[in-house]
Order: sequence, then C-alpha cells, then structure tokens
Amino acid sequence: MTGVDRLSSATTIGAAGGPGTRDARSLAGVAIGEIGHRVLAWVSASGGASFAGSTAWAQAAGSGSGFRPDAGELARGGDIYDLNGLVRDVASQTGATPTQEGDLRRSLESFTRAAVVQVAGLAGADGSRQTAGIETALNAATSGSSAPGADGVVERLGRATAILASANGG
Repeated sequence: MTGVDRLSSATTIGAAGGPGTRDARSLAGVAIGEIGHRVLAWVSASGGASFAGSTAWAQAAGSGSGFRPDAGELARGGDIYDLNGLVRDVASQTGATPTQEGDLRRSLESFTRAAVVQVAGLAGADGSRQTAGIETALNAATSGSSAPGADGVVERLGRATAILASANGG
C-alpha cells in the first residue's frame, strides 16, 4: 500500500482534534494533499487546466477542504493558498513552538512554489500526468521514518519539495 492509498480518506488537518492526535507522516500527507487541491484550483481558475487534474488528484489524495480561489485575495497580493491557515492547523496538531511554526511556514511555502511550477507547467496534459509529480512527492513524504511532531512534518515536506524541485529541473 502506498502513502497515497493510506491518505485517500484523510480529513482536512483542522478536523482532527488537539495536539498530538496525528503523527508527522499523516500531517505532512494531508498538508501536501490540501496544497495540491489548492494549486490545482488556482490553475483551473486561471484557465490553465481542465478539471482532469483535480479529478486525478482527488483520486490520489482524497477530497480536499473545498478551498475556492479568491480573486480579491490575489489582487491584494495576500495569502492566496491560505498557507497561514495550514500552518496554524499543523502547529496546533503538533504543539509546535513559534520557531517550529516558522519552519513549517517556510516548508509549506517551498513545497507550494514547487507544486505550482509542476502543476502549471503541465496544465495542458491529461490529469494523471499533470499530478504525477506531486503524487510522487506525496508518496515520498509519507514513507520512511522521520522525527516526531512539527520537526517530522518539516522533514517530510523537505523530502517532497526536493522531489518536485528535481522534477522541475532545479
């Protein structure tokens, strides 16, 4: 069973109770799944993709939180992927310190940038090809061992980002 199979019915991060209720593997996988949904939503909203990518990603990572792109937030130059919300959710689940919360934020930003390059660059491809890179990154992030808590989530996000960066040519 792959990491993607284990996460296919995962809930959103915030739906899971208090600190310590989810392990680093699960939290990293759910965060990557949600970022994938959000990136695909923006690519689709910009006219850069059909719903094939979103459908393929939902089959690989489970359903998302129902995130909808906000053109007003884009115009303001704000947090268009609501990474602040994801960071708060992961931090609350792990009992992260302020320093760890900053590390989580940087890790989620790095992964999101790499995912945008990957997904937008393949916007014209069929759904499974468009999401193959982030699916590979998800599998890498949800396999093997890592530190517990926020540090483990950061470590797993780093693995996933390295895979996407390599696939993106950098």
